[in-house]
Amino acid sequence: MIGAIANVLVQILNAFHGRIGSYGVDIILLTLAMKLVLHPLTRKSLKSMKAMQALAPQMAVLREKYRDDPRAMNTEMMNLYRANSVNPFSGCLPQLVQLPVLYGLFAALRRPNLFGGESFLGLALDKAPCPHLSGACLIGLASQPVVLAIVVLVGLTTYLQQRMSITDPQQARMFLFMPVMVAYFALNFQIALSIYWIVSTLVYMLEYFIVVGRPGPVPVGGLAPAKASPPLLSQRPKGTKKK
Repeated sequence: MIGAIANVLVQILNAFHGRIGSYGVDIILLTLAMKLVLHPLTRKSLKSMKAMQALAPQMAVLREKYRDDPRAMNTEMMNLYRANSVNPFSGCLPQLVQLPVLYGLFAALRRPNLFGGESFLGLALDKAPCPHLSGACLIGLASQPVVLAIVVLVGLTTYLQQRMSITDPQQARMFLFMPVMVAYFALNFQIALSIYWIVSTLVYMLEYFIVVGRPGPVPVGGLAPAKASPPLLSQRPKGTKKK
């Protein structure tokens, strides 16, 4: 399946190349076209994220209140979701549907001899900046400002996207290593993949602003409280019968 998707994407890329004549620009256009086609799924996922962020304060209260009773906590959480018409799993399916396409693009851009040795911004699209991470290679990056700028942009855009979409400070601290890791990958993978990553991440940030809005404190007002649920059997006083 991934191979078939990659074949289609290569054909689209070559169609762009027949008109544009620059594989670097072609990669940008292909990335934009993919993001446009997948935007309905991304929008659905972001709307679910926005709804979950809005419920975050009440969820924190429920976790604290029922921290010694996981069963009751889960019940009250589901009541909170129902009261606000929120499906906690609605954001996962759109992302899963997109994965084969993203993997297909990744496989397509990694194909050998796809770009025929063509360069973009003076860099060979099918070459990695520093594939073996040797000391000489890393030192040489200082004399290649364009390569260095691309690697930094890969890490920076990843950091900004992460800071925008992860509102929980504890989770944000857990994922601090991600921008560094992605920048490390940028040293090992083709420049073509770095161009795709930068453009795709910037477009995602734009989609986030459009759908979710500016990141900030989540408002508590306007949310429906969780409907009271009947007490669990273990919580009923002894001697009482279920009506």
